[in-house]
Amino acid sequence: MRRLLVLLLISPALAFGQGSDSALKDRVDQLIEKLAAKDEKARDAAEKALVGLGAKVIPLLPDPAKVSGDETRKRLDKVRVALAEDMEKASLVASKVTIQGKSIRLTEVLKQLQVQTGNRITDLREANGADVTNPAIDLDLKDMVFFEALDLIAAKAEISLDFNTGDGTIGIMPGMGAGLPEQVGDDPVDNKAMLLYSGPFRIQFKQYSSSRDLSTGQTGANAQFDVAWEPRLRPMLLGLKAENVTILDDLGEKVTPTVDAEAGNVVLRPENPIAEMNVNMTAPQRKAQEIASLKVKAEVTMPAGIRSFKFPSLAETNVTKKQGDVSVILESSEVDEAVWKVRVMLQMPGEGPAFESYRQGLFNNRIWLQKADGTRFEHNGGFNSLGSDAGKLGFEYLFVDAPGKPSEYGLVYETPSRVLTIPLEFEFKKVPLP
Repeated sequence: MRRLLVLLLISPALAFGQGSDSALKDRVDQLIEKLAAKDEKARDAAEKALVGLGAKVIPLLPDPAKVSGDETRKRLDKVRVALAEDMEKASLVASKVTIQGKSIRLTEVLKQLQVQTGNRITDLREANGADVTNPAIDLDLKDMVFFEALDLIAAKAEISLDFNTGDGTIGIMPGMGAGLPEQVGDDPVDNKAMLLYSGPFRIQFKQYSSSRDLSTGQTGANAQFDVAWEPRLRPMLLGLKAENVTILDDLGEKVTPTVDAEAGNVVLRPENPIAEMNVNMTAPQRKAQEIASLKVKAEVTMPAGIRSFKFPSLAETNVTKKQGDVSVILESSEVDEAVWKVRVMLQMPGEGPAFESYRQGLFNNRIWLQKADGTRFEHNGGFNSLGSDAGKLGFEYLFVDAPGKPSEYGLVYETPSRVLTIPLEFEFKKVPLP
């Protein structure tokens, strides 16, 4: 009886979803037909309406190879590009979470977090010899920022977060969570972490220290932060300059950041979704009891969206595939005993440190060989950067001991659709000085 009740409860929702999908598919089909209308205004209106339906219609668009008519194919390409760009912009903001209910098991909560945000979470407790508890917790989260929700869940479930997993996920371990910003309070002996959330980033003020050089009498100080990001993102560089750091003590005096130490970029790696940020400064006056305000305006360079390019034959040369304003050229492949050398040229919009030749490895592009039956041979031999020029990046990928001949394989290449720089801004207040 209980099982029947559950089925009765969920069936209307399923039926509604199916009906809704069917109606959307019919609407998409109608608009695609109008893309070939005789009247240009009608074609323009249909194209605009398709884009207005949003990214949810992307799976409903037909395969370009099966579309008849140049006008329809051209406009569908424009629709795909516009929808992809909308998805890319949306991917750079914080994920939102809605989980509401009483006595929800931790395993189900973690599952919902991953399904709703695409951020992978790994339970590390058993692998580290710790007890694996599955507490039931009450939650009333509605459109809450991912990291804020995760910290709240960690506090309720009495688990801690580990960002140094080596596999790009967020790990959970036993122990109390770091706490929430409102729990920090004004008490300087309060040992709960100071946390802030800025878009898809989580900033934790980890440490403040000061020093004096006894040989010169010079004093200095350092503020250390942990900057974590949602694992679904793959940021490349964290840039911080002294002119974008403002520090004020509780006496109203400005504290000067150290210019040389704060210029430059920190390389971010996808295997651990966290990086250390250090702000060096002159030491505040001894009379100061607190840093009244520490403002940081940093920049993060990251890919927005991923495009996949497929080449039918590895034996072909100088073949270009294009999606929107991103082009990939399969220049050549060369067999050198057990090593296959595949040269690829990538052309995409963007500029800045990530495009400098010595930083091209930051793109973390994926590439593999694939036969017609779907059999894959993964990239296993490293790569060489071949330089950059005006948005063009060259790479030579090495495949070792691939069975068969190059002509038996096609090539699949995944790359960011574009590289963007987004702001990372935060401010900590009332930081107690030692």
